[in-house]
Amino acid sequence: MLFIIVFITLVLVWNQGIQDKYQHYNNTNITYEKGIVTEVKNDELTVDETDSGRYLGLQYASIKMLSGKYKGRIVETENYLTAASNIYAEPGTRVIVSQDEPEDTEPYFVIYNYYRSPAIYGILLVFGFFMLLIGGRKGMRAILGLAFTLFVIVMWMIPVIYLGYSPVMASIVTVIITTAAALVLLNGASKKTLAAICGTALGVILVGIIFALFAAVLHVSGYNTDETEFMVLISKNTHLQIAEVLFAGVLIASLGAVMDVGMSIASAIFEVQSANQQLSRRELFRSGINIGKDMIGTMSNTLILAFTGSGLSTLLVLTGYGIKYHQLVSSDFLAIELGQGLSGTIAVILTVPITSAVASVLYKRKK
Repeated sequence: MLFIIVFITLVLVWNQGIQDKYQHYNNTNITYEKGIVTEVKNDELTVDETDSGRYLGLQYASIKMLSGKYKGRIVETENYLTAASNIYAEPGTRVIVSQDEPEDTEPYFVIYNYYRSPAIYGILLVFGFFMLLIGGRKGMRAILGLAFTLFVIVMWMIPVIYLGYSPVMASIVTVIITTAAALVLLNGASKKTLAAICGTALGVILVGIIFALFAAVLHVSGYNTDETEFMVLISKNTHLQIAEVLFAGVLIASLGAVMDVGMSIASAIFEVQSANQQLSRRELFRSGINIGKDMIGTMSNTLILAFTGSGLSTLLVLTGYGIKYHQLVSSDFLAIELGQGLSGTIAVILTVPITSAVASVLYKRKK
């Protein structure tokens, strides 16, 4: 816990010191403020023929600004509802307003999106409630570990990558720090925790190595993602290493599944060794492998389905446009999703023998 507190303090101090080094790409004339709809005219709306629960057309909305330069002022805006952008405004709806102030002209206001912060906070409270209800103290420790992981990613890893340091190295350091902190918080400092940390760290590093091999064969990198144009623009002043960003994302995405397997195997071997202390290292290792066999199938499905689910919309679009088989198989989308899913799955499989070996050595010292 002391390490976590010290680390958070150091990162906060460091983060404050690098703010001036950030080169943000944003229109300084545009700000996004909170507002609440007070009045709406729906004279030019029609029901969407493809979905009776949606409307298309134009709304005239009066909005009371709740933040920013015009806080307290009632502003008028035209709200266009299309198939792609459909923010239906009603009196009382809280929204985010795009506030554009070009030079020498009147400010222009547009409904940007729903104000979702209260709903998100509510969902987080529900999540925390069930974690505490079912998990008790362990649940509280798990929440602290998750919060620390998010803190490291947002306040350290992303700024480091943004400033031009290696995304792969930054993600590996993030994996090691967050894994150690989360597992120590959850189970305390012990041989079991050390075995799980070692197994998880080595497993995630394997993900990177395997995906690097797949990427070389498939000819994919960070330049093949949808955000390439934006990252190229950013890299001109920040030296962002675009090619490695994809690899870093794969490492972070697979961390949860690999950590789950590592902790489960370490705990299982610990229980086996506690029940029969006469077992040799080889027997403990075999026990870990046998236990891991039952986990490999389900965890493999978890990773593959997670990556597939994230790209479901793209798959539907490709199917709808009649993309040919060889065109689909050769697309950047499928190459990246397949590489991510399979590299993560292979790493999960290999985490079983790695953690089993580490745990059997730690639990059973030679006399």
